Amino acid sequence: MKKLNLYTIFALLLMTRSVAMYAQEYVPIIQEGNVWNTLDVTVGMYNTYYNNVNWFSGDTIIDDVRYAKLMGTTDGDAPHLFSLLREDDGKVWERLNNQREILLYDFTANVGDTLWCGLWEYHYNIVDSISIEHIGGVDRKKFWFGLEYCWFGTAAAEIWIEGIGSDLGLLYSGSASIGGAYHCTLCFHQNDELIWQNPNYDDCTFDAVGENSFTNEIFVCPNPAKDVVNINFADDTECQSVAIYSIDGRLVVETFTETSQSSTINIANLTPGLYLIKVRMSDGREYAERVVKE
Repeated sequence: MKKLNLYTIFALLLMTRSVAMYAQEYVPIIQEGNVWNTLDVTVGMYNTYYNNVNWFSGDTIIDDVRYAKLMGTTDGDAPHLFSLLREDDGKVWERLNNQREILLYDFTANVGDTLWCGLWEYHYNIVDSISIEHIGGVDRKKFWFGLEYCWFGTAAAEIWIEGIGSDLGLLYSGSASIGGAYHCTLCFHQNDELIWQNPNYDDCTFDAVGENSFTNEIFVCPNPAKDVVNINFADDTECQSVAIYSIDGRLVVETFTETSQSSTINIANLTPGLYLIKVRMSDGREYAERVVKE
């Protein structure tokens, strides 16, 4: 009987430790003062690198739902609206420009759960393990995804950190196997204090010396835009086509340029929201930039 009691006590201690591990106070992502530095890379004949900085500023109500405004800059351009997010009971949702919501994160998940998160809904992640790490003065859950599963196979690992998001970038959960581009969170600040630094990088910005820079080749204005968006090209740049995609990947506008100097695209009929402009050059290079339709 005494031996049984000892086993019982030992089991209770293990249970208590397990409960304590997962019972720490939830650390939300949507907080004023949170700042993400993200590297976006468009892969092609020449890789192009974009340094994005994102932060929350104010909110808005759409269809009686309150969303936080995620603002940002790309390579130091004028701040503009990147996206709209909401957070509820450990889950983070993004509202797309077609009035649809997608689940970006589910921090209530358990080991072994299958999660369909992010913009690319034909991908899913399986939670391999969950650990607790002391980051920025608080305990945070850290989710480890060993493989990403999609229709053509499996792809590289991804990590989520509670209150910070994916190591692929705040808005890029579930995108490890997307072709043509890759993303990573370089660092995360809270109230001007460095909270997390990507161990694969030494700085919060990435300097691609000798690579093609978006700002040296193409200039997009205005951004945000209401009726038209102007795309100006460098003097020695030959442009083949310009296309605009909705944030969920639908082609909404495509035009072939008549001059290598500039292109003006009418977007008056587009639904307000976030879009992606893709420019293809005559030598095969491709560039991409986000634009907000007011």
